Amino acid sequence: MRVLLLLLLSLNSPAGAGNEIRLGVHNFPPYFVMQNSDNCAGEAVELTRSILQHDNIKLTTVCATPARLYKMLESGEVDLTINIKHTKALPENVSFIAPPYTQLSLVLLTHGAAVAREKHPTIAAIRGFDYHGQRQLLAAKGYSFIDLPDSISAVEMFIKGRSSALLTYEAPFNHYLQQHGLPFAAHYQCQLLEHIDAYFVVSEQSAHKTYISEKLTQHANSEQLSYFAQ
Repeated sequence: MRVLLLLLLSLNSPAGAGNEIRLGVHNFPPYFVMQNSDNCAGEAVELTRSILQHDNIKLTTVCATPARLYKMLESGEVDLTINIKHTKALPENVSFIAPPYTQLSLVLLTHGAAVAREKHPTIAAIRGFDYHGQRQLLAAKGYSFIDLPDSISAVEMFIKGRSSALLTYEAPFNHYLQQHGLPFAAHYQCQLLEHIDAYFVVSEQSAHKTYISEKLTQHANSEQLSYFAQ
């Protein structure tokens, strides 16, 4: 009888399929920071853990490339991540939690000299990101894309002069410069393309989707947040 009672309690708990909530993380500092495939942290990880983790529920991270995370969201291998709404590679079976997590600034950085000398200018970017339609617009202008696994790989490609341009969100680029003690080089040109909100994205296949949605919404309402990241 005791075993049956414990089983019923487990099935009715927010962690009925296990007491682990899996947050998908890719290398997008300062919000997500990957040291290696087994070690990922960052500001967003700590905030999410403080909201969702409790005595009987543990939040763990799954470190992967964005392209891989989108597939894991679709299958429910990860329960949630943070992303903008309009990424074409995102699966349809997800929900977005309001308010947004943060607002991102999408910028186009160029090496002026490289753009001038190259017949076919190249842009470093993240594989699987369409950047709110900017990828198609820039391709139509004659840019060729060099797709990298994550934001820092793309930044490094540009910093090392292996691409004439970089399509990026401003936060990871500035974080890279700060971490490596690099100034914003005088020969870079920076064009702000647009501001885009990023949201908590919850897999509809997650056994914890109701719990996650309720806890995040309760926290936002109680703190009267317009963005989770303050």
